Amino acid sequence: MSWDALQGHPEPSFNPARIDSLGPSVMSDPQGKKSRSRRWLLVPTIAGGVALVVYLALLLVTTWVAQDRLTHSTAARHALDAQLHANALSYFYAERLGDLANLRRDQAVQSFFVNRDLGMSMKYGLQASLVSIREVLIERVGEKRVDSGPFFDRIALFDADGTILVDTASEPPAAGRWTPLEPGFPTHVRLVVDAPRYPDAILVEAPIVMAGRGRGTLVAWVNERTTLAALVGLDPGGSGFARYRLLRSAAELAGIESAVGAPVEVSGTPFFLVDRERTSLDERLLTSRWFLFALILLAVALLVGGWMLLGAQRQNLVLQTRMDVARVQRRKLSEHNERLREEIKTRKEYERRLIYQANYDALTGLPNRTLAMDRLEQSLMIAAREGHRVLTFYLDLDQFKRINDSLGHAAGDEVLIQTAERVSALVSAGDTLARLAADEFLVIYPDLRDPVDAAERAQALLGLFAAPFSIEGREIFLTATLGIAVSPCDGKTAEDLLKNADLAMKEAKDNGRARYSFYVPGLDVQIRERLSMANLLRHAAERGELALLYQPLIDLRSGRVVAAEALLRWTSEELGVVAPDLLVPVAEDAGLIEHIGGWVLERACTAAAQWQSIAPCRVAVNVSSLQLQAPESFSEQVDMALKHSGLNAGLLELEITEGVLLRDRPTIGALLAELDRRGIRLSLDDFGTGYSALSYLRRFPFHVLKIDRTFIAGIPDNQEDTELTRAIIAMAQALGLSVLAEGVERPEQRDFLVEQGCDLAQGYLFSRPIDADALAAMLGRNGAVAQS
Repeated sequence: MSWDALQGHPEPSFNPARIDSLGPSVMSDPQGKKSRSRRWLLVPTIAGGVALVVYLALLLVTTWVAQDRLTHSTAARHALDAQLHANALSYFYAERLGDLANLRRDQAVQSFFVNRDLGMSMKYGLQASLVSIREVLIERVGEKRVDSGPFFDRIALFDADGTILVDTASEPPAAGRWTPLEPGFPTHVRLVVDAPRYPDAILVEAPIVMAGRGRGTLVAWVNERTTLAALVGLDPGGSGFARYRLLRSAAELAGIESAVGAPVEVSGTPFFLVDRERTSLDERLLTSRWFLFALILLAVALLVGGWMLLGAQRQNLVLQTRMDVARVQRRKLSEHNERLREEIKTRKEYERRLIYQANYDALTGLPNRTLAMDRLEQSLMIAAREGHRVLTFYLDLDQFKRINDSLGHAAGDEVLIQTAERVSALVSAGDTLARLAADEFLVIYPDLRDPVDAAERAQALLGLFAAPFSIEGREIFLTATLGIAVSPCDGKTAEDLLKNADLAMKEAKDNGRARYSFYVPGLDVQIRERLSMANLLRHAAERGELALLYQPLIDLRSGRVVAAEALLRWTSEELGVVAPDLLVPVAEDAGLIEHIGGWVLERACTAAAQWQSIAPCRVAVNVSSLQLQAPESFSEQVDMALKHSGLNAGLLELEITEGVLLRDRPTIGALLAELDRRGIRLSLDDFGTGYSALSYLRRFPFHVLKIDRTFIAGIPDNQEDTELTRAIIAMAQALGLSVLAEGVERPEQRDFLVEQGCDLAQGYLFSRPIDADALAAMLGRNGAVAQS
């Protein structure tokens, strides 16, 4: 091709037929041959030009096709970039939704609404729960962050009515309310971008639903800087800020002039992501005025296109590498989060156990004293507001300690568990059954409408103990005593109501157990009187207010005094003469029985030693069960009394009640055996009033069996008492024991005892209790003889 052709001038075309038409003359001309030779030389040139044209045409087509494909490839790359950024944002917001979903299941949040439903007051626990919730929220705000800042600016807990309960913001806004939960509200965690009070904020809302009812809402304010950080995370150069724009709806796309292509939806959110970079070439390089220049530009375009394709491939390779790294990091993060969740689960379980142990009894699973008092306070507040009464039962198992002592603590625990099950079956869902102490239970009826119901419920409760308890294959019968107090007449506070119910229970025990008693004003006065009496008793011996009287024991065969029972009397300067039946219980409750018992032993042995110069006579001293529980101390007291008085051990008789033997402690048996070896006489007192058993008489070295006065009082009028007394005397004689009858007041009683072969007797028929001097005079008149 010539330059003329390139400049637009016409070029003559080569035509072989035209050469042939010139004729032989021309063909034979040497000049014609040269001309034809040059023309034939043009053939390769033309062919080369044609080939070049074809080549350029192919090159142009190839360039156009390559350019078109490059345009589509670039558009696809931009779409992929936008989708990757949209996925990054979707993952970011999914993480935030997950954060709030986990937060609303947090133990502190759940415990607050559960405790509030149970009636816990803000004073006794709800305020502490709110403090714990705020600490959890602040911790979550602090730990969820990237280099550019925290994921959340603020997290708040709203009540169901929209009021703020907890807010991490140090100064919450004045209009800090949330939309109240209405019926049909969405229960899932969601993003909110059009909140009425926060139109410009991106919020995460997590309603809290318990038992099918909305209790509150957790709301978190998302830090938008961290949203942009999610874009930059895929674009290290920071172009994500300028290239992309995040729209809250597709309708906003019309306001962005530079946007190219369709918006990309951010999955799981209401957002759309727009790519503002053009995806097509401004000009297509297909034609030009200068073809060669066009070819050069085309070659350059091809090189540029190849470079761009190579760059795109390299960019795709970088993105793929980053995605692989991101997958590895996500896997490691997932494993770390799994371990963290397990640790959090373990800690929550530990916290749950601590809360349970702080409020519930480990053995029975019932509420303990702390939770019971809180519920009682709540019940009293509601009752005062609504005008009804609160009924409280203070339940105590009778002689429960004997079960522990005789069958072991495992059997005692089983009795407590079965007691809890029986009473729970009688208590409704709105009432409370709690275990206060070892064998003490509290029943709270928060809505007593009719006072008559109190006695009916008490009877039903005591009736639960009519059936035996099955413990370790044996049947055990047990009774309970009940104290009743009703608000507001018996107390307006939980402490007062519980105290008065306890006083009523103790009053019922004093009246015989296995019954119930209502609190009456004055019971607390009696308790205070007993405390005052105990304080006075501590100094009674020092002030000379204690004295011993002696009641003679008569030999029914000879009619002579052979022994005397020492009886403690207290004449207080403030109280006057204190009843004997009250003196010993007060001393035992005050912890003075050991000291007073030692004083009685010392005085009784001293008096008996003085009688020996007149006539041999034993002295009998009553021993408390508490004294025998300290065998070493008691043995030392006996030694000191005998040593200081000089009394022969065979003239000392110790009276022990059946209740002491029920404990069946090896130390007590060893102590009695030791006293017997030293020659001290042992007497079994009040036989027949308790768990009388022949095994006591065979296992322990008793010398005397005392028949209780309650059986003697019915002789001879009561046939049962008469026959029972006859049987006891016969049994004692068969075992080689002396028999002593207490409370003989009529001649016919003495005659019956003589007829049955009873050995000894005491009572008003023979003599009232007298002092040591009077007894010495009686010994001198009767010429008493000692029996050993």
